Amino acid sequence: MVIPEISGVMTMNAGDIVKLTYNLWIVEQDKETLFDTTDENFAKENGIYDPERKYGPEIYIIGKKMLLESVEKQIMNAEVGKEYDIILEPKDAYGERNPNLVKVVSMREFEKNKITPEIGKFVTINGQRGKVVNVTPGRVLVDFNHPLAGKKLHYKVTVKEIVEGLENKVLAIIEMAYGKDMDQFKVKELEDHIEIKLAESCKYRNEWFTSKYYIVGTLRDYTQKDIYFIEVYEGKKEEEKKEESTVVQQ
Repeated sequence: MVIPEISGVMTMNAGDIVKLTYNLWIVEQDKETLFDTTDENFAKENGIYDPERKYGPEIYIIGKKMLLESVEKQIMNAEVGKEYDIILEPKDAYGERNPNLVKVVSMREFEKNKITPEIGKFVTINGQRGKVVNVTPGRVLVDFNHPLAGKKLHYKVTVKEIVEGLENKVLAIIEMAYGKDMDQFKVKELEDHIEIKLAESCKYRNEWFTSKYYIVGTLRDYTQKDIYFIEVYEGKKEEEKKEESTVVQQ
């Protein structure tokens, strides 16, 4: 592992919420291939743009194993706004490839999970995520190694912000867990509780109901105050009342 030269005192501790940008390359025989990035334009330039993805700084909580341990150790000493290069050998990243994790899975198992196996497709079987590498009558070969196992990696990482203040931390945790319609969420810290006015989409998106429990559990690490979620339903407007009255009269 190549450690960047980082001067100054430690700026981050376990529990700190940070916003990061990064580029990640796979290094093979001195050639680097971009694998992931938070920069939308850079992704387009390198042919890895995902229209379903939201680009921009990503949110992480230090000490929650959301980052590679080797990367996290380095950014805990990083200066905000400064870019750092981190080179990781496989043992410091996702480990070496394990041939025992390339397994034959019966077609019946795919049928039971209502999955159509296709070469190159990522699937989840019995709680394990893997990549389909071969399909033959009656069985499928799946590689359950991490896609970056056995790879040397090159990160360029910038800590854009250390989130301060309880209200901002609440919003950051919501963005990390849910990430939709963030301009509609409103957070207010009161004397004995925290009020979170929900975005309109929380009323009908299934993702919110899963995210909510994670958000509450995480917020309890930052405050002992009660947490109030507020859904707002606007009152009936005069125009609506008149329309309803007209329908009834007809």
